[in-house]
Amino acid sequence: MNTTELNQLMKDAAGDAVNYINENFDRQVTLCQEDLDIIDIVLGKLAIENIATPLSKEALYTSCSILGAFVGEVFKQTAGGEWFMDNSIPDAPFVVLNYAGRSYPFASICYEKLINDQQVSVEKYFQLALAGQTN
Repeated sequence: MNTTELNQLMKDAAGDAVNYINENFDRQVTLCQEDLDIIDIVLGKLAIENIATPLSKEALYTSCSILGAFVGEVFKQTAGGEWFMDNSIPDAPFVVLNYAGRSYPFASICYEKLINDQQVSVEKYFQLALAGQTN
């Protein structure tokens, strides 16, 4: 998959996140920085659901991928960047947003909040990424 195709795929995934949130969480969001707090709310609710009834691996992957795409596309609109498929781990490739010499794994941050630590804030990570204080 080339960069153009990956960028389109992630843009489409971000649109899927908007539809998912609007249809399942009684919210009306758009791809904007003001709606990033909703991503943390959705991930928090999914984390609680996952404790009660574990989500399938596919559901986890899909949720984190589309919500990470949402955050990344907002970052692209705000600061810039390009999506990149990181194949450094052959059995577990992952997508990051490259910007200004740094890579931002937005889907991985979503996964961290959903599975390991509900205190993680995707919105705060976004702000730190904008300031160039994380990678």
